[in-house]
Amino acid sequence: MERTALAQALDEIRASLEQGDRDGALARLDALRTRNETEVDFRQIVDSLLDGVYITDENCVTRYVNPAYCKHMGIEAGDVLGRSINEIASEGNLFHKTVSADVIKLKRNVTGTGIVQTGRGRAIPTYVTGVPVLRENGTVKNVAVSVYDTDSLMYRVTEFRKTVHVEKAVKILDQSSSGIELNVMVGDAPAIREIRRTIARAAPTDVTILITGESGVGKEVIADRIYYESDRQGKPFVKVNCTAIPANLLESELFGYEKGAFTGALNQGKAGLFELANSGTILLDEIGDLPYEMQTKLLRVLQQKEIMRLGGTKPISLDVRVIAATNADLKKKMQEGSFREDLYYRLSTIPIYVPPLRERPEDILKFVKHYFFEYCTKHAHTITVPDETLAVFQNYPWPGNVRQLQNVIEYMVICCEGNVLQPDVLAEYLGIDSRGVNLHPSGLKAALDDYEKAIIARALKEHGGVRRAAQALDVDASTISRKARKYGLDVSEPG
Repeated sequence: MERTALAQALDEIRASLEQGDRDGALARLDALRTRNETEVDFRQIVDSLLDGVYITDENCVTRYVNPAYCKHMGIEAGDVLGRSINEIASEGNLFHKTVSADVIKLKRNVTGTGIVQTGRGRAIPTYVTGVPVLRENGTVKNVAVSVYDTDSLMYRVTEFRKTVHVEKAVKILDQSSSGIELNVMVGDAPAIREIRRTIARAAPTDVTILITGESGVGKEVIADRIYYESDRQGKPFVKVNCTAIPANLLESELFGYEKGAFTGALNQGKAGLFELANSGTILLDEIGDLPYEMQTKLLRVLQQKEIMRLGGTKPISLDVRVIAATNADLKKKMQEGSFREDLYYRLSTIPIYVPPLRERPEDILKFVKHYFFEYCTKHAHTITVPDETLAVFQNYPWPGNVRQLQNVIEYMVICCEGNVLQPDVLAEYLGIDSRGVNLHPSGLKAALDDYEKAIIARALKEHGGVRRAAQALDVDASTISRKARKYGLDVSEPG
């Protein structure tokens, strides 16, 4: 509490006692005690910060430095307290210039960078921000300067980006998860009926299952169905996209690490995703792109049913059901020597192949009806789809499979003018004529390239640049740049 406020409160208590108002004095004393207990001790808070804080008055005289600043600079508080920062700068032992004088002059925030010489004789690249504390009349009372070691900042940014990348790559469902919606397995083609029968037989067991198929066919939907029809339903279900986790983090994320296992490791260590899935199920998506060294370690986990944390000395027993998925041709990868044959056979105890949508055309209209109902409900929009438009849906080869169909339908629900989706509107969007004849009949690869090019071009146009387009499509900016060069797309950022 400020001294003036405390003095006023004590004067009020004395006045109550002099007037014989004992109850009033006790009430004011109790209020004072409560206020002191709940008052925020800002000095204690700033003393606890991990970043340096340097405070001067309006005359550039040092009034406070926190312990983090002293540690960062290798000095004692007494070395600078009561001294003018201009004097300190002229000596050149700590810093050669300061932002405080500019803050006082400009009465606004000022940021600067430079190299400081610590009391230990070490040069440190530093980032500082000075903020004015103004009086009611607008004059500067104090200047608060935040001091950051830029090397430390870069480390924090790097770790943050890694963490965000990993978090995007992992979904964890457990007993506490509520409102989880089970994706519907749409379709009645013979291949889909056989998949349903396989799931009914295999889901209640603990055998590993390998789901293969092109991108967008619904492999995750199959994995969800296996989980929900298994005896482990309601227990942890961890979904991992193996390609979305940086290779240098993959081992520590999957298997965890002990305290001090590597630079930047948490002091208490960290449980890996296999441990988080214990007693439940783990889905290893994009398993075909797993680095070869990690394949060896994964095989050991599957064989021994235990993991060893990075830096650990004791194995940890596990009870985890493994489902793997990939759009890669694993048999071709085995022939090339990039995928272990023994791991393939260990994973594919029960193989499930999900055919592309073009091989089950009888299911296309079922998906169309399903997703139009879903997105019209979601976006509160009514769309009528005439038979002629349904024919366009039916005749298109859908190189991006169910995912492409799903995205096209949501786009049409949101962007269609009027309440009727005309066949020529859909045909133009898909690059076919209104009779459903493909205008690019050069094969599947060309169709896939055209689809990918159209998606990237639209994202670049709608989001105005590589970074935003990459964020919208949930890929790295380098991927967008590389693909844009491949297709001759303009990637210049808006001015």
